[in-house]
Amino acid sequence: MQSTLVRVGRLGRNCDYEGIHFDHGSYEQPSPPSTIHPALFSLEDRITHGGQVPSNRTPIEVYTDGSKINDKTGSAFCAIANEAITKTWKAKLSPANTVFEAKMLALKAATEWVNTANEDVNIWSDSESSLQALKSFNVKSKITQEAEMTLLKNARIRLGWVKAHIDIKGNEIVDILAKEATTDGIPASLPFPKSFLKKQLLQLSLSRWQTEWDNGETDISVYSIIPQISNKQLHFSGECIQFATGYGPFPSCLKRFGLHSTDYSGCGEIGNPLHHATRCPLYLINIRNQAHNL
Repeated sequence: MQSTLVRVGRLGRNCDYEGIHFDHGSYEQPSPPSTIHPALFSLEDRITHGGQVPSNRTPIEVYTDGSKINDKTGSAFCAIANEAITKTWKAKLSPANTVFEAKMLALKAATEWVNTANEDVNIWSDSESSLQALKSFNVKSKITQEAEMTLLKNARIRLGWVKAHIDIKGNEIVDILAKEATTDGIPASLPFPKSFLKKQLLQLSLSRWQTEWDNGETDISVYSIIPQISNKQLHFSGECIQFATGYGPFPSCLKRFGLHSTDYSGCGEIGNPLHHATRCPLYLINIRNQAHNL
């Protein structure tokens, strides 16, 4: 799984895994470093986030947003001038695309739309992570790099953070538009993120593991306790692990490894974990004595 992830997601190669063909062109690939000299990357003072917003208002205020509802992803922006909506844009993305991609696409589309305006424009977003990405010189996302290039060509565009759901007219409108875009937006094609590729590969791996676990002939006692596999760690005590696996201070286990001459318990029966836990009279007497002492 990891090998396929590296080949497709990092090296840009097609690969087959568990009978499924993965085309690297369908997934986001790391973009080449920016060709702009760091001294000319002048976006630090034009993008505010972290609770700060531009103090100056402009004739046109543009609001952007992205939404993901029931695995449906939408992106939108709207422009407001003199309290009136002058422009709306909505795009429907693939269910595999993330909210971050939707918000970044909205910012990119908004910057491209206002780039032709010969006046100062504020573009607002409630996504601090998107604004922080646009301020970064070393980004590998192609869509982020394209938005940065547009911003660098037009110094009259400023971006700012706006808090969501506090009854700001433009932000509330674009929130509705982004939700609508999940169903009726213009289809937009973006490469799937690497996280989606990893999720696909993990599901295939878990499916194969479950099949092998269901059809396996070993560790039947463990299977009866844990029939469903998972890549999450299960927190069992040492005693529980010994009981479930049979690997512990039991005659049946010690005999297998040549550490005991017989696999019989002192009572004359096979000394496996289930016997000691439920039937062995010697263990029951020991437990009663311990309870009496308490």
